[in-house]
Amino acid sequence: MKIQRTIYWDKLTEIQELKEFFEEDFQGFKNLIENRIEEVEKFSDEALDKFSKLRALEVTNGCTQWGFRRGDKECLSLEQTRECMNLVMGFMKRTELYFPSEGQIEFDDEEKAFIQAVRSLYKDAFKNNVKESEREYYAASIAQFIVIGHERMERAMVLVKQNYETLFSSYYIERGQKYIAPYLRGFE
Repeated sequence: MKIQRTIYWDKLTEIQELKEFFEEDFQGFKNLIENRIEEVEKFSDEALDKFSKLRALEVTNGCTQWGFRRGDKECLSLEQTRECMNLVMGFMKRTELYFPSEGQIEFDDEEKAFIQAVRSLYKDAFKNNVKESEREYYAASIAQFIVIGHERMERAMVLVKQNYETLFSSYYIERGQKYIAPYLRGFE
């Protein structure tokens, strides 16, 4: 679904994990993001709603995992951290979601293929340390935030808080919201 948005490229260039990609090749990275936006815009509003919930869970889990690895004073126990990871990775592997307040959320074949392609980029980027895959992953990630939009992401984060706060803790749900915030400031 194509919606006209204003993208503030200067704000996106300030995001720590994106700086080097913009500095190396601003126009090339911008074009890559724009191409990814076109790819995501092909999905229905219903699909974008589902993607927003998945992204909210992924980001919250990512913050939880990083907190544990860094040894943050607020980090969850090893068992809790594993439980968070197993929940979200299980959703990713099965390509389905579950929220107690909403029930089972399933993806169609096209949506599953999209999720699996982005997951593959993530694995190549962060498990296999393939630099170009990292660039591609961040372009895909930014595009998803832009197309999903502010309202959907905010609703999805509220849903994660309502359904999984006891698992992730309010601290890591807030960390997830703070991680997403600069991306959301990058467009309107």
